[in-house]
Amino acid sequence: MIKIFDSSGKVRPISSIKNSLKNNKNQTKNKKTKNKSKNKKEDNKNNLNLLNPMVIPILTLQSEKNKNNDFLNKSIDVILNKPERLTEKWANSLNRWVGSILKMMELDPPNISEGERYFLGPLVIVKISEANINDSYGTPSIIATDDNGWRYYFKTSKAFSFNINDTIRLKATVSSHKDGITFLRRPSNIELFDKNFFCEKNDNNKEKRLQKVIKILGD
Repeated sequence: MIKIFDSSGKVRPISSIKNSLKNNKNQTKNKKTKNKSKNKKEDNKNNLNLLNPMVIPILTLQSEKNKNNDFLNKSIDVILNKPERLTEKWANSLNRWVGSILKMMELDPPNISEGERYFLGPLVIVKISEANINDSYGTPSIIATDDNGWRYYFKTSKAFSFNINDTIRLKATVSSHKDGITFLRRPSNIELFDKNFFCEKNDNNKEKRLQKVIKILGD
């Protein structure tokens, strides 16, 4: 309530009344803002209930392997120490990420031995990355997947000769198998996949054969 009269019973100056009205309005606005902020924080805390139960164990496991990953470290800190900052968008992003990790973990690695060299394909390119600034050779990289969703990672100076969704074949040495991904080295003979390479000219059921094609060829 705005007082019209001062302590002596006289009418207050118009400017004083206006300032009181302005201050009162600001106080109301600040109170609403604080309440809104408080309600938002409470809503964000409730977003913990949106998380897949596997989010925390997968985050913990992955952070041990990637100690300098900001996304992993910040997510763990927010979930455990600052849940009021966990937005619905962030929670959904974590759920999608964990879903992809779990899917990769369910896959069996291809039947190819570490240290051996193979022809691989067809593989579909899903990511092409610039060279890491810490890479002394400055070589860009490619991640490609086979029909089962298993990923293959390799570096090549020819990476940007291709595009996302291109289907390729190559020859490379298997370096190691990790969760859902095989690391390759010394890639060569990288080329766009030609389905006729796997099909005989007189085959009347080429597409069916292509779907069942053996993707790993020996030297």
